Amino acid sequence: MSSRSKVSARYGAALLSIGASVGLAVSSVAQAAPLAATPIATIGGSATAQVYAWGAATMPDGSVLIGDYWNLRIVHYNADGTPATPFVFAGKAGFGPGTNQAPFGLCVDLSTGPGRGDVFMAEGSLYNVNEYGPTGTFITSWGSNKAVHSVAFNYPSQCAVNPVNEKLYISNQWGQSMVILDPRNPSTPAQFISPPAPNTFIQPRSLAFDSAGNVWIANQGHHRIDIYPNGLTGTKPIKSILPPGGVSTTFDMRGLAIDTVNNVAFVTNGQGCLVQEFNANPSSPNFGAFMTNFNGVGATGSDCGTGPGQFEDGARDVAVDGSHQVWVSDLGDFRAQVFTESGTLLREVPTPPGPPPTGGFNGPRGDVFDAAGDLFVSDTYNERIEKFVPSGTGYTFSLAWGMRGETPTTMNYPRLMCFDPVNGDIIVANTDSNEVVAWSTSGHEQWAGLGLASPYGVACGANGNVYAANGNGQNVVVFNSSGAQTGTIGSGLGFVRGIWVDTDGTIWTDVAATGAVYHFSAAGTQLSKFSVGATGGAFGIAGDAGFLYIALSSSNTVAQYTRSGTLVGTFGGAGTTLGKLRTPQGLTFGPNGHLFVVEQNNDRVSEWSVS
Repeated sequence: MSSRSKVSARYGAALLSIGASVGLAVSSVAQAAPLAATPIATIGGSATAQVYAWGAATMPDGSVLIGDYWNLRIVHYNADGTPATPFVFAGKAGFGPGTNQAPFGLCVDLSTGPGRGDVFMAEGSLYNVNEYGPTGTFITSWGSNKAVHSVAFNYPSQCAVNPVNEKLYISNQWGQSMVILDPRNPSTPAQFISPPAPNTFIQPRSLAFDSAGNVWIANQGHHRIDIYPNGLTGTKPIKSILPPGGVSTTFDMRGLAIDTVNNVAFVTNGQGCLVQEFNANPSSPNFGAFMTNFNGVGATGSDCGTGPGQFEDGARDVAVDGSHQVWVSDLGDFRAQVFTESGTLLREVPTPPGPPPTGGFNGPRGDVFDAAGDLFVSDTYNERIEKFVPSGTGYTFSLAWGMRGETPTTMNYPRLMCFDPVNGDIIVANTDSNEVVAWSTSGHEQWAGLGLASPYGVACGANGNVYAANGNGQNVVVFNSSGAQTGTIGSGLGFVRGIWVDTDGTIWTDVAATGAVYHFSAAGTQLSKFSVGATGGAFGIAGDAGFLYIALSSSNTVAQYTRSGTLVGTFGGAGTTLGKLRTPQGLTFGPNGHLFVVEQNNDRVSEWSVS
């Protein structure tokens, strides 16, 4: 067992009744040839935080917009922290014009031109940028996912409006470039800017304009801030800023804002869990010089955490309001925190923060039962694991643990799970931290298996081996029951997601993009392969004595196959009522022989009798 420290059970262990009752016995089920699948009940339901603060921007009246990431909206606060009007500035979740998904970066036109007050939102996951009027009315969009105007973004993350000419500048993070749009002439082709070496952009994350019109760019891949003149002209910066002490890989820049009146720049440092302050006065001999660190925590305190002034997940975006207060989005703690420009903490918004209630989910992915028959579910967007215990004919919420972060004992998009029968641990694919983690059933971290590439699924063998579907590694990585890597299985498989160990010790894994299902011996020899169809979106796999079951997310169904790859039938279909499915993910069989299906977009687990 590793020495990594204990995880606090943040949400407590109060017993709460949740969902519909789950029947533990089923009367005779009419056989529907060739597949009988009867829905029994559901567990859970939507459970979101009041605010998942990520993006931040200042309106012309000095109020502040916050990108409410997992609530798929933008919310609006006055400088004193009270809700502004309209509070939900833009909140129509969906795909295409007039809708939004996961607001990432926000910026506002603060010029004196006709577009003053227009708001721009970068949707990193959709590769789109939306434009809204000063009251939240949708105007237009650019991008590649049903946008009005076509622009080949590659993960647009943050934006800024040039206050002189009203042009929109976007950090095109994975495109290693800056993109310039002309919102006043929206059909004008986009400019893609990337200076030649050695001044290239590598993962440009955020940007802001200073009082002289220079654009500051958080050039994350180089771990520095590059300052370009006159709105990004020339082939090299007029100044590059390094963190205190010189080049540092911990200069993890997530947000950048400049007070153009007081000539101060603020950068959120993710790994440091703090805000760093720089001189932004273009006429000063100390232009670009580091000034101070602040986050409201005393010199002997820890920078990362959940307390006043701390940032559990390193903070996200930053904005300076009309009263020269610094707003810092604190995604992991479900709040924004407001500071003076010297670093004194003023307040948290909302007050108090509203974390997600227990017993429900926001985008769940995986489920598993332990030896006692307790059910565990990975509540992915709430960054936690929830435990449910049998109670009468149903299941009752018992315990939740975890919080957002990239440090030991925190979670970074936990997905599929399995139960290790040797140590009695719950094994979780901690996808965005590139690891699998073993947790005790009471929430203590036991060990972490490192060195993976976006693992999605895990499967546990009877011998204690853990098999990780190593998504971007396109293989299966094998760990022993202590967390040490012992080998790999397959290569070039594609982005493997679902994985399951059969009763004979062989391994099944599926690939979402191609629909391929692979079967390997315990020694790693490929035994067979079949396809569920490239449009199926295979995401999870489980089996009983007779069949394999594969979650087909894009068709909102679960398919039943023989082990030779013959389709028997499917069940589900898009819908929210009992018997329908929305984006099925993890699959597991319970002690009663029923199949439990995690439904990501229904925020629940549904129970089915299958045969």
